[in-house]
Amino acid sequence: MCKFKNITIRAIVLMAGLMISAALSGCTEEKDPTETRVIVEQEAPEVEYTLTTVNLGDIILKKDLNCTYSQINSQNLSFAVSGRIISKVYVREGEVVKKGDLVAELAGNDRADEIERLEYQIERNKLLLAQIDDTENYELSRRWLNKTYSRGFDQTGDIENYKRENEYRREDYRDAISLDEQQLAKLKQEVKQGKIYAGISGTVAIKKKNLEGSTSVKNETIIEIKDNAECFFVVSDTKYKEYFKEGESYDMSVLSGPGSGKYKVVPYKMSEWQDQMFFSVMDMDESAMFESGNSGSLTVILDAREQVLTLPREVVHEAEGKWYVYVINEAGVRDVKWITVGLQGNEFVEIVEGLTEGEKVIQK
Repeated sequence: MCKFKNITIRAIVLMAGLMISAALSGCTEEKDPTETRVIVEQEAPEVEYTLTTVNLGDIILKKDLNCTYSQINSQNLSFAVSGRIISKVYVREGEVVKKGDLVAELAGNDRADEIERLEYQIERNKLLLAQIDDTENYELSRRWLNKTYSRGFDQTGDIENYKRENEYRREDYRDAISLDEQQLAKLKQEVKQGKIYAGISGTVAIKKKNLEGSTSVKNETIIEIKDNAECFFVVSDTKYKEYFKEGESYDMSVLSGPGSGKYKVVPYKMSEWQDQMFFSVMDMDESAMFESGNSGSLTVILDAREQVLTLPREVVHEAEGKWYVYVINEAGVRDVKWITVGLQGNEFVEIVEGLTEGEKVIQK
């Protein structure tokens, strides 16, 4: 029994050994150490480049500034009193007005009859006051003449009483005149405060909405008038104002509207420039009519170089603060060439070092 078991175990071990041997034999054939891999290097297709030449030329760095046609002289209009109803507004936005035109009025402002009555009363009392003086002088003269020439009874002893009575009358008239003048001044002030007149000729640029029927607020601007005679192109970006000089002309383009075209402009009152810059148009064609709000583009030159080595901006590249171009080396392969640049203009770049006139550089 034991012997049979031993034979069986040997057979199983032998079969397992044969299977492992066969498996190992198969693996050895797939990984033959004598096999040699050959890497075939395919030749890269030929690339054609567009080249540009390093040339002598001028470089300009310029900046286009947005500008707007605007009236710079203006007047803000407001009532001088609060709490009164605005009854009439006589202008609309965009309307042209003349200096002295009535533009708005408060209710209850028609005091003409009362003013006329007071003026008449004041003048009447002034005449009566002057008449007292004339009458007194006449009466005193008459009384002294009668006494001198013994005509009738003597009235000179009553002169002081007579003068005293006249003085009382004078005081009454003076008081009446003073009170009426105060009342007249008050009425005229109310009338003045109740009306707004245009202080300049121009265009109504702003008018507060729903004015009629609203309540006035002292010194609140309700209407703005801009002077048509003083119109300029205005630039709000003042960080470039150091590049402008008094009397020099600059290019400006207006792209739309009846005044579209190219113009020359000069700075206007540079000493008054603060948060805005003003420019007037030179030799403007009379047919070119600008409208308030027309926009333009004003060109200022920030820097320039004459007759220096140049390349177009698009062929000059930068990496980590260093500048380079692509060239074709002696082997006909694209290569990098490091350069030093100077002024970077709007279209061209100044080449300071690394290239010479006539050299070819890859454009694309």
